[in-house]
Amino acid sequence: MVASPALALKAEADTAPEFDAIVVGAGVSGLYQLYKLRELGLRVRVFETGTGVGGTWYWNRYPGARFDSESWTYGYSFSEELLDEWNWEEHFAGQPETERYLNYVADKFDLRRDIQFRSRVAAARYREETRSWDVMLEDGRSYSTRFLITAIGVLSAPTMPRIPGVETFKGQSCHTHYWPKEPVSFEGKRVAVIGTGATGIQTITEVAKTVGHLTVFQRTPQWCAPLHNGKISQEEMRRIRANYPEIFARCQETYGCFIHATDPRATHEVTQEEREGFWEKLYGEPGFGIWMGNFRDILIDREANALISDFVARKIRGRVKDPAVAEKLIPKNHGFGTRRVPLESGYFEVYNQPNVKLVDINETPIERITPTGIKTSDREYEFDIIIYATGFDAITGSFDRIDIRGGRWGVAEGQVEGRAADISRHPRGRLSQLADGHGPACRARQIFRAPSNIPPIG
Repeated sequence: MVASPALALKAEADTAPEFDAIVVGAGVSGLYQLYKLRELGLRVRVFETGTGVGGTWYWNRYPGARFDSESWTYGYSFSEELLDEWNWEEHFAGQPETERYLNYVADKFDLRRDIQFRSRVAAARYREETRSWDVMLEDGRSYSTRFLITAIGVLSAPTMPRIPGVETFKGQSCHTHYWPKEPVSFEGKRVAVIGTGATGIQTITEVAKTVGHLTVFQRTPQWCAPLHNGKISQEEMRRIRANYPEIFARCQETYGCFIHATDPRATHEVTQEEREGFWEKLYGEPGFGIWMGNFRDILIDREANALISDFVARKIRGRVKDPAVAEKLIPKNHGFGTRRVPLESGYFEVYNQPNVKLVDINETPIERITPTGIKTSDREYEFDIIIYATGFDAITGSFDRIDIRGGRWGVAEGQVEGRAADISRHPRGRLSQLADGHGPACRARQIFRAPSNIPPIG
């Protein structure tokens, strides 16, 4: 017996997914993906764990959080009207300004009506028979979609240190990623910061301005360079707006999509005097010029890298008064620029303050967190606040928190297997990640690379 066309259509309708596309995450890339999918006329739903848009700039509101890229190169470039309307206040915007910007974008393009907040995705299953995904939320609700797109970011799964006693501390404590929306006062407080990566450096610099006493627990020092931030006047903003086409074209041409282009010369093609003068110039300029705009061989030639590392080490020694402390702040296990360079605004001068102490945990390891503070191998410290600036489970960590099963590549037994990049090339289940582990996003600024990371739908 042959089924009637009407019954066949009903059966197809019964198994049709609720959405054409589901996007996980309402951050920089998620918002842009929603905008583009709507342009295609697709039924879209975005699931966001938080109560607002912004992703990184919603969650990371710790003291001192700000761009290390020029604000006017970081914003979306898909709308001339948006470019004309938004005025950046600083060359390197702080978290509050960036969050305001992303909320402005969400409101301007009416994106919120397709975003479901307080909705953490717990699992996703690919169904071969319907060629669709079932997406389950933590609260038990379930939705179906043809395309599943993860805009969960490469640095969105915070990690706490595996130190005994963390849960026993009776004072205030927080990982920087989960910083509270309410103001936190450091005045007269004894504060500990564990971690001196980019987040720790920004936090330490800001906390030191008002703290009673600050103790920094450092495992690995970083090669830092000055940010040289400043306000943007109305006239300067007009000039920037007039130059947006050239600015974005320049970013498309450079490695990492920064405004800074690599110098075509090799380190040893100039005299020592010229080299030192060039480095002094870069060190005194805003942004990543000293990293991304340096001689072309500083990251591939050991001798060239040793020279620029020595230059920056001399700068650190000149800024930190105590020679012993200065040496602890100079990396010994990697050369300048071989890891992303944190940009700072007075970080090294913090250690000249009499109320700031640096503890090298390679010399005196942390043994445990106590109810009143931190115990190292040589003494106990008492604190009112402990700040964990201990980073993220990068790239695949965000996937490990979602039980993803089915499809063809990179997913097995609920775990992301192999490279995160495999997921972004998923041929059957159409599971796409907007910032994959081996794509341009890990070497570039996420917001400017968003268009190149958005997968084709069809």
